[in-house]
Amino acid sequence: MSIPACCRSVALLCISPLLAALSWSQTSLAPGSAHFVVYQQDKPVGDGDCTVQPNPDGYTITSHGKLNLTKFSYSFTNTQHLDGSLNLINNQLSGLVNGSVVNFSASSDSSGRQFQIVVSANDKQTMNTVDRHQHLVLLPDLDPAAYLLLTRVAMDKPPTSWILIPKQDGILVPSTITIGSGVHGNLNGSQIDVQHATITVSSENSIDVDLFYTPDGQVQEADLPQQNFSVVRDGFKLLEHPKPAVKPAPAQSSLKPKPAPTKYPAPQGGYPQTLEQ
Repeated sequence: MSIPACCRSVALLCISPLLAALSWSQTSLAPGSAHFVVYQQDKPVGDGDCTVQPNPDGYTITSHGKLNLTKFSYSFTNTQHLDGSLNLINNQLSGLVNGSVVNFSASSDSSGRQFQIVVSANDKQTMNTVDRHQHLVLLPDLDPAAYLLLTRVAMDKPPTSWILIPKQDGILVPSTITIGSGVHGNLNGSQIDVQHATITVSSENSIDVDLFYTPDGQVQEADLPQQNFSVVRDGFKLLEHPKPAVKPAPAQSSLKPKPAPTKYPAPQGGYPQTLEQ
C-alpha cells in the first residue's frame, strides 16, 4: 500500500527536527593545528600549540606549552586519545616544573568505568583511581587542547560535566557551565563574532575559565581571571569584554570535601561506552 504524498510530507516534517537534533549531538573535531600565545595581563610570557588528528576510533590530540616567569618555569607535552564522542580513553602528560620532571598518565580500565592514574614526581610514584565520566576534560595548566575540549562541552550544554586536574594524584571535580553573551573579536584583520562561556571548576574554592570561540567550536581565547593569564590564538584580539554572566547556584553541600575520597554520582547518560583497548 502506497503512502499518500500529504502523509509523506507530514512524516518528513516530523523526522527533520529529529535528524537535526541527532546531527547536533554528533560530536566532531576539525583536523589541524593552532598556535597560541600566553599572556600575563598584556605581557607575553609563553606559548602553546594544539594538533587534532582523527583516527578510526576517534581522535589523537597533542599539545605543548611553556611558561617563563622570573621565578617560575613550566613546560609540558600532552597526548590524549579520545573516542568519537570525545570521551577520554587515555592520556600521557609530561612536564618540567622549575626543572623537575613530572609525569601523569590516566588510562581507562577494562570496565570503562574508572581511570587508572600513575603520577611520577620527585623520584616517587603514586597510583590512584577516579571515576570515568562523560563530559570530562583533563585540565593541565595553560593547555590549548583542554580549552578546545572545554569549548565543545560548553556547546553541548550537558546537565553534568567534570574536570580531571593532573595535580597531586589526580583530582576529579564537578564543573559548571555558564553561557554568556556574544562579543566581537578581530581575527587576522577581520572582525568576527565570538561566543562566550564560563567554566567554573569545582564547587569549593572554584576557579573560572572564560572561553571565547567561533560558532563552529574553534577556541580563540581562554582567560584565567584568578591567575591573570590569557591563552590567545595567533591573529586573534578580543575587541570587547562580555557583560558579567549570572552563574548557576553552587552545588549542594554534599560535594564538600570529606576525609575519605569523594565519590560523585555518574552523570545523566551513564559512563562512556567501553572500547576495546
